Amino acid sequence: MSVKLRLRRMGNTNRPFYRLVAIDTRSRRDGRAIQELGWYDPLRKPAAVEFKEEPILAWLQRGAEPSPTVRELLREKGMLLKHELMQKGASAAEATASVVAALEKKPAPKAKRQRPSKKAQAKAGAAAS
Repeated sequence: MSVKLRLRRMGNTNRPFYRLVAIDTRSRRDGRAIQELGWYDPLRKPAAVEFKEEPILAWLQRGAEPSPTVRELLREKGMLLKHELMQKGASAAEATASVVAALEKKPAPKAKRQRPSKKAQAKAGAAAS
């Protein structure tokens, strides 16, 4: 059985909430999961993420393949780096120390610059003339 780590959509219309699950690749997106591994709330600012590290690392060790979105979330949390270090033979304590150091070095994300809409630009241009 091939296993994937992917997000299961929950929540209401226009209010998404996701659970990270280990699921058989043949199952549908919101089908029965083998194990629930955490959650992700994209509506909070900044987005809230809560993952159970030990079970995720165990599934990755067994060959579970994360979906692209889950891969990005795991990369942000440092779990992929920890998994790679443990694959290369580092102990769990060494891998954790390396991940903590790498996450501290990581620069803070830049704030997105708000661009005015075309309507606002037209108004500003008319006022300036």
